[in-house]
Amino acid sequence: QAVEKVCNLLPSTLSAQCKDLMETYGQAIIELLIQEASPKTVCSILGLCRDASRAFIPLLEKAEFEAGGFCDVCKMAVRYIDGILEQNATEAQIEDAVKKVCNFLPDEFKTQCDQLIEQCEPLIVQLLLQALDPEFVCMKLGACPGALKMLLGIEQCSWGPAFWCKNIETATRCNAVTHCTRHVWN
Repeated sequence: QAVEKVCNLLPSTLSAQCKDLMETYGQAIIELLIQEASPKTVCSILGLCRDASRAFIPLLEKAEFEAGGFCDVCKMAVRYIDGILEQNATEAQIEDAVKKVCNFLPDEFKTQCDQLIEQCEPLIVQLLLQALDPEFVCMKLGACPGALKMLLGIEQCSWGPAFWCKNIETATRCNAVTHCTRHVWN
């Protein structure tokens, strides 16, 4: 209730903007405040303001990327995005989640995550529109080269969820039963 009252204390020019913000982010703000997060942290996590220390994001190391050095952070980011998105999320919702995901990962993964998102965001969004599956997205992105080699022998499984989820046999063969159950066969 206190959070809702804050908007009424602001000048009328800001009150409507505050109410929109609370409608969109109210629950997340409350949860962060309960955890005693600072205002700067709340603002950064929700992607509402830029943290000056993270304004410059260096290019990702191509050799490290091609060797699979970004595989874990890619899968972690996709798992997090999968966890927060509703089934049949819109492209705009996916874009929003992709822009914010790095703020929720452990500190040791933030730099790699920022680099990955900075350079691959449009492709990541398009892959997430096809499937919210870490193996699929990160393999197609090229972040997990071992997974790509594994899938070359069973090419049909690289066709995505339309193929995987056509029946239980293909889902089992493509190791996608969990994905199909969660996102397709409800």
